[in-house]
Amino acid sequence: MKVRPGAAVLLFGCAVALVFAALLLGGCGTSAVATGSPSPSPSPAPAWLSQKAAQLAAQWGDPRPAAAYWGLLSDPELGRLTSSGPNDPSHKAYAIVLVGDYSKMYTMVSWPSPPASPLPPIKWMYSLFTTAHEDAGSFGYGINDFDVGQYPGLQPLPM
Repeated sequence: MKVRPGAAVLLFGCAVALVFAALLLGGCGTSAVATGSPSPSPSPAPAWLSQKAAQLAAQWGDPRPAAAYWGLLSDPELGRLTSSGPNDPSHKAYAIVLVGDYSKMYTMVSWPSPPASPLPPIKWMYSLFTTAHEDAGSFGYGINDFDVGQYPGLQPLPM
């Protein structure tokens, strides 16, 4: 069987690309899990963040949450909170987590189709802010109890 020179180069290029992809996806034998403890958040919470938390609590329907937390989080902890996965440990954002009845959120979010009825109560919500004190455009909520123990970088936020 005779192989054309162009086909041999193409096959070699594909083999190199596959090896590179395997190393990139699988890592080079190192773990992608960060070690060590998270960076401590400044204490107490910055005044602007406390004000934002109070505004959000009222806006989302429970101005007196059962609990409130804040932290200057980085990945992988930030990724776990936002369900975006661990990405870049150098990325940091201020997080506010409010625990209460935030079911009003259902009326404030657009749905592609009518949601099922009855809707489960929204038990907590979060919102992120940049280190420059700007809204990061990331928020979310949970219908299960919030387990603050899963997020050692969060601290209680007096409201």
